[in-house]
Amino acid sequence: MEHSRERTGRLVLVAMFLTAIPGPGGAADHDSSDEAVESFLLNAEVIGIRKMLPGSTYPMALDLRLGGSVRQAAFKYRPADLEDSSPTDRFQHEVAAYRLDRLLGLDMVPVAVIRNVHAEGAVIEWISEAFTEQKLRERGEYPRDPQLLIEQQAVMILFDALILNEDRKESDQLITTGDWKLHLVDHSRAFQTSTEMPPSFLSQPASLSRSLLRRLVLLNTESLGDALEGLLSDAQIEAMLERRTKILEKVAADREKYGDARVFQKQAGLTP
Repeated sequence: MEHSRERTGRLVLVAMFLTAIPGPGGAADHDSSDEAVESFLLNAEVIGIRKMLPGSTYPMALDLRLGGSVRQAAFKYRPADLEDSSPTDRFQHEVAAYRLDRLLGLDMVPVAVIRNVHAEGAVIEWISEAFTEQKLRERGEYPRDPQLLIEQQAVMILFDALILNEDRKESDQLITTGDWKLHLVDHSRAFQTSTEMPPSFLSQPASLSRSLLRRLVLLNTESLGDALEGLLSDAQIEAMLERRTKILEKVAADREKYGDARVFQKQAGLTP
C-alpha cells in the first residue's frame, strides 16, 4: 500500500510539471541561464505551497516570487544520512543529477538547488508546457526530424547507466515541442552503489557525441568530488566511476563492431 501511495505521489508531481502555467512575467520574460535560475530558486520568496501525496521525499509544488517575477518549482525533502550508501530516495540526488548533467554538457536535467523551505530539501526548476512522448502522440504532434529525439533518448540511457537510475519511466521524460528538447526529471532513486550495468544500456549499441565521450573520459574522483560535494558519498562516487569505465569499454567495443558512423551522433547542437 505504501509503495502504491509513493508511486501515485510521483505521478502527481510529474502531472504538475506537465500542466504548469507560467505566472506573471511568464517564462519568456525570465533569464533562463543556469546561474539566473539557481539564484531565483535560492532567493525567491515562497508565496504558496501545495502538498502532494506521500512519498519518501515528500514532493510538493512551490509558488515563488522575486521582484515582479513569479515562477513555480518542485520541492523534495527528507532528512538523509549521506554516509549511508543504501539505495534509498534522497532529495540530494536531484541536485547531484543536475550538476553531473552540466559537467557532461548535456543540459537535460532541470536546475536544482538545496534550500530550506520548511525543512532542507531540493528546489527544482519547473518545466512548463512539456509533455510525455505518449501525450504528444495522442495530440498528433511529432518532431520534423525523429532522429533528434532518438539521439537524446540514447544519451538518456547512457546517463541513466552512469548514475544507475533504474527507475526511469516515460513520465520522467518531458518534451518541449518548441525545440523538441528532452528534459529528464525525478532522480531521487539514482546513484546506487552497484556497479552492474542496466540491460537497457547493454542491449543496444551505444550512441553519443564525441564531446560527451571526451567528457566521460575526463571524469575522475577530483572533478566529481568538487561538483558533488555534500551530495553523494565516497562509495557512490567510486561506484559511478566504475560504471563510467564499463561505459567507455562498451563504447570502444561498439565502435570496433559497428563503426564510428553508427556510434557517434550526427545531430548538431545536441551536445556542444
